[in-house]
Amino acid sequence: MRSERPTLFCPVKMASEMLAPKWTIQILAELWWGSSHFNELRRGIPGLSPSLLAKRLRELEAHGLIERIESPQTGTVTYLRSAAAVELEPIIQALGEWAYRNTNVHDRMCHAEPRSFIWHLRHNIATEHLPDRRVTLQITFPEQPPKSRNFWIVCKPGEPVDVCYINPGFEVDMFLQAPLETMVSVFFGYTRLGAEIERERISLLGQAAITRSIGKWLVLSSYAQRRDEIMQPRRRQPSR
Repeated sequence: MRSERPTLFCPVKMASEMLAPKWTIQILAELWWGSSHFNELRRGIPGLSPSLLAKRLRELEAHGLIERIESPQTGTVTYLRSAAAVELEPIIQALGEWAYRNTNVHDRMCHAEPRSFIWHLRHNIATEHLPDRRVTLQITFPEQPPKSRNFWIVCKPGEPVDVCYINPGFEVDMFLQAPLETMVSVFFGYTRLGAEIERERISLLGQAAITRSIGKWLVLSSYAQRRDEIMQPRRRQPSR
């Protein structure tokens, strides 16, 4: 008599076939973090070529994980997650927490591409704690090559936070200078912002109201906010 294959294997296999292709998880995560246009996805995922991004988006649409919406007026294409993709949020979060707890993710992140780090940092600027006007922040990584050294974050009331890789020409309200490794360590909770400022690893110069409130408007990652909880060893559940 032929034995039946374990029924649990098939759903796992199907999920793996949908999510395993390279860059798929990163694209879903970037959509989760708020990117909804092709160029936003490109900026958020360095190393992903336009042709491969287009291919992965078509695959995700075919799998029913995203919806492609084209404006009839402007032709602008927006990518939105489906309900099935939204269900993946806790799974993607759990993958990140597993890596944070069990891998050398800190060393890898400290060698991140500066543009990618700044692009994601923009999501964590709490503009309600900044003056109600245009605010320009210049961030400098002095140890980086010239093209990856200076970045400008521009905050305008009622508009998404923008990142400029070329000086936009606005008056700078605050200058922040620090090694990339230090900023990454603070953002992900390996070191504390106040401690790095005291050690002068992070230098702030600008309007006092902005420099003094950096702990409010610079929102650290969820890993930093929940570091103690995430780092707790997980108990194995009994097999069933």
